[in-house]
Amino acid sequence: MRRKGAIAVGSVILSVLLMLGCGGGDDQEATRGGESDTAETRPGRSQEPPPEGEKLKSLRVTLDGYPDAVNVGVLMADQRGYFTDAGLDVDVLSPAASDNVAEYVAQEVDDIGLLPQPEVVLAREKGMPLFAFGSLIQRPTMAMIWLGKARIHGIADLEGKTIAVDGLPVEESFLESVLAQAGLTFEDVKIKRLGYLLVPALVKGRADAIFGVSGNVEGAELRARGMRPVVTHVQELGIPPYEELVVVTRRDRPSRSSRWAHAFMSAVTRGTAAAIADPEAAAEAIAAVRTAIGYGELGRPKPTEAKVEATLPLLSKTGRMSPGRAAGLVDWMREQGLIQGELPTAAFLTNRFVMSRGR
Repeated sequence: MRRKGAIAVGSVILSVLLMLGCGGGDDQEATRGGESDTAETRPGRSQEPPPEGEKLKSLRVTLDGYPDAVNVGVLMADQRGYFTDAGLDVDVLSPAASDNVAEYVAQEVDDIGLLPQPEVVLAREKGMPLFAFGSLIQRPTMAMIWLGKARIHGIADLEGKTIAVDGLPVEESFLESVLAQAGLTFEDVKIKRLGYLLVPALVKGRADAIFGVSGNVEGAELRARGMRPVVTHVQELGIPPYEELVVVTRRDRPSRSSRWAHAFMSAVTRGTAAAIADPEAAAEAIAAVRTAIGYGELGRPKPTEAKVEATLPLLSKTGRMSPGRAAGLVDWMREQGLIQGELPTAAFLTNRFVMSRGR
């Protein structure tokens, strides 16, 4: 079922393969280290290749937003055929709105979704049967951003000003905590929920600051466009460390068959390694897909290159999550009143389906 408003990214990627010139030869380049490479960096093929003649396992995957540097591991895996190598037929989609991802997966509209780890915690608090089985971005990138010309020197200066947010529940919960530390509440500021339009709102003066965005994406884009963004990451504002972007599914799905979960994370790990090994190809892949779906510029624009450069060091090379970090996040969210009940980490994450070494 193709949901209303969704953008089919996977089919677009296939249509731009010839334009990018990223066929089988590039795969050979990405894996040229051979057996001498470490387990943390070697792209490798799936450890469990499908038996010859076996039908590919179909999966619907919804990204956390539009195709961008943060989900480049998935995009590269799709583009270079790594999912097919692993026995998977993956349909990659962008959500109509980023706050729909949890519902898509919980209601089995999609098989897999990409979400911030705190959003998974909130989803479990609401009774959604979601859990994470891999990490894409291993530390927080969420930030508050305003422009240097705004004459804002700190959070307290946002009193009476307009803050634009995407609309994710976790972003607004975190923003409330950030404002409280400066003695402010939502009543002291104006909140605009603008979905994917945060950067244009900031640039055009419709918002004084934007929150819930990433320093490595929106911050890098603004710098590449000659702006002077002031980026303050949430960890500087009292938010504990967590996994910024994790791969989630319904809790009962791997119990039906776990091979596809192993295969998916193996292919994404391989796609991540390919992006790290060839940043130019990663930027070209993102730019081409965004252009093809009408959300980008022709060629490989500087903002895309800047976002890739800023994001690649943050990507998880193995997909492993930190249970200790997750436990600290849950404790903090409970202290802040964002959740009420007990939530052991085993209830919402597992590393069973990812590589065993390194991060």
